[in-house]
Parts: sequence; structure tokens; C-alpha cells
Amino acid sequence: MNRLMWADSLRGMLIILVILGHAIQYGTGGGCFDNHLWNMIYSFHMPAFMAISGWFAYRVNRDVSGYYKNFVRRILQLLIPYFIWSILKWITMGANIYMIENIILQPDSYFWFLWVLFWICSIFLLSQWIAYKLRIEQLILIIINSLLLMGIMVSMDIRVFGFQFIAYYFIFFTMGYCIRRYRLLQIKSNVFVACFIFVWMLLAWFWNMHELPSWIPNIPHIPMSLLQYAYRGITAVIAISIIFSMSPKLLDTVSAWNIPFVRMGQISLGIYVVHLLLIPHITRFIGQWIANTNFIILSSFVIVGILSMIIVSLLNKWQFISRLFLGKI
Repeated sequence: MNRLMWADSLRGMLIILVILGHAIQYGTGGGCFDNHLWNMIYSFHMPAFMAISGWFAYRVNRDVSGYYKNFVRRILQLLIPYFIWSILKWITMGANIYMIENIILQPDSYFWFLWVLFWICSIFLLSQWIAYKLRIEQLILIIINSLLLMGIMVSMDIRVFGFQFIAYYFIFFTMGYCIRRYRLLQIKSNVFVACFIFVWMLLAWFWNMHELPSWIPNIPHIPMSLLQYAYRGITAVIAISIIFSMSPKLLDTVSAWNIPFVRMGQISLGIYVVHLLLIPHITRFIGQWIANTNFIILSSFVIVGILSMIIVSLLNKWQFISRLFLGKI
């Protein structure tokens, strides 16, 4: 399969930010919510990953069998690795029989990105299949599903089966799909890109996972949760617009500085799951010997990043193992 260099490079950069974000999270002992760098990273990195997946979800010509094949493909790529790695993590956590149900009920305690991406892809494929059968514009059903998911999340606050993540990130998946389908959504003007960067930096500076900025007043009859999701969503949408406008121009190049990011992007899924297993233990170990928080963050970031790449590279050497653990098909 032909790969897009800029997309792999972008994935590589994003997975680096994922590792850094978790290094800050574990290194600060829960004080990450007051860390501006952490807030800025979290304001866009996972929505951007979802948008990349949505970008690849667009296909010009697709027959009925294509939807079924893609569904099976997502099971092999995402769902099977999710359960395998989650069981491994459950074992390392003590194999408490009463906690194994959380692999399904509370996937945010495990490798939630794989779980959420699988269900988003499944809903997306189902929407496309129904639209194909009914001979209607597929984007209509996709938008209806997105609004329905968001409405249920805000009104009912469902927090099992990863529903809150599925509903929230479905928007960015759809955005990636639309950016590829409608090229007019890509920002062409450098002036507009610069303005978007300024606005994003301002919003990201005040971004917080659980709170609104103090300068945003309460609006009567509008749930606070809706305002929080709106602020987070707008911040991420602006960042994604910038990323998809700049990446094809800047990252589609064979150069000494870009190739390492491309290679990391090609194994980003494996790095994601492996680093999540490693980083709590390595950060805790370093913290037993070193008291300096910045050193703990930096050293755990470097060590976990290197070890994750080595482990994934080794897993890739065996076809059967790479299929089961890394979703390589």
C-alpha cells in the first residue's frame, strides 16, 4: 500500500507529543492540569490523530463489499490489539478479576484510543453503507450521527463503554474526512494560517481539561459541560485546520530531519500501546532516585520513547506477532 509521507511524518510528531504529554502527567504526579505545555499538547494532539484517520476514511468509489472488508480490517487493526494489550496491562496491574470488566466498561483506563477509533470507524462505515443503500448523500447521515452522539453525551453524560470519547472524537474524524473531500476547507493563505496560529495559541494557553477559562462567563440555560466541550472543540478544530494546511507542504519531503518522523509515524500505533505500559513504571523508578521534576519528565520521555521504538521494531520482525499485537495486515 502506498503511504503518504506527510501523513506518516505528522503521526510521528504527534506520537512524540503523546509520549511527552504522558511524561509530564506522570512526572508531575497529577499536577499536569496547571502545566501550560501539557494543556497546549492536549488541546489538539488526539483530535489531530482522529482527523488523520478520518482523512483516510474518504474513498471516491466504493462498492458494497468494500464496507464489509473495511469493517473486518478495523477489527484486525484495532480491536484485537486493544484486547491483547489491555489484558497484558490488566495482568501487570495485579489481575484483579473484578477489574477485568473495565476493559469494556471503562476503556479510558486502558488503551482507549484503539477502542474509540474502532467504534468511530464502525459508525462511519455503517453511515456510508446506509447512505449507499438509500442512495443519499453520505455526509448527511454522518453529520446526523455526529449531532446525535454529541446530543446524547451532553444531555445524558454517559461515561461507560468510552461513549463520551466516541461522541467527542467523532467530530474530528468527520472533520478529517471533510478536509480531504472538500479541498476548499484547506487554508491557502499564509496570512490566514498566521491568524489561526495566533488564535489557537491564545485559546490553548487558557485550555484546561476540566475547567473553562475565567474570562468566559456562565451563559444562562446552557449547560456548563456544553460550554466546556465547545471551547475544547473550537481550539482543536483551529489546530487541525492549521495542521492540514501546512503538513502537506512542509512534511512531504525526503530529508534528514523528516525521515525519523516518517519512520516513527509508520509504527505510531505500536509506540502508543507500548509506551503506555512502560511510562508509569519508568517514571516511578526515576522518581525514587531523582527529586527534580523537570529531570524526571525529560529522562522518562527520552527513555520511554527509545524503548518503545526498539520493542515495536522487534515485534515487527515476526509477522504473526505483528498482526496480533500491532494490527499489521
